[in-house]
Amino acid sequence: IVAKKKDSIYIQDKSTSDWIKMKVMQDDDFVICGYIIKSNHMTSIILGQYRGNTLIYKGHVTMGVSGQAFDIISRHPTLPSAPFIAYPAGHGNDRAIWLSLDLVCIVKFMHHTKSGGMRQPVFKGLRFDKTAAECIEK
Repeated sequence: IVAKKKDSIYIQDKSTSDWIKMKVMQDDDFVICGYIIKSNHMTSIILGQYRGNTLIYKGHVTMGVSGQAFDIISRHPTLPSAPFIAYPAGHGNDRAIWLSLDLVCIVKFMHHTKSGGMRQPVFKGLRFDKTAAECIEK
């Protein structure tokens, strides 16, 4: 979407700060299923949503390793193995620390990809007002 100042005019072949591109973002809630600490001091959060009673792998979102959210995530009880029936190899999933399935986060993204992932996901924070069971695939 392109937006402009109400009283601005269009000047052909000239870029001005009166006209700006705006991204349309969606958001959704996800179960935090695990995390991967990367070598660049970032953390990749592994996300899931329920389809009926089955937890479906929904990809990753990257967040910084500092802050209260990561403190909560990193101290959360762990699981011995992945909570998914199936998930893709690679993406660092072999180094994942799998978590008990009761943390929920909100993620903003542009749109869903054909493979079911998200385009340009951004971690926005933890949600304490929702349960994991409420994170339903749309």
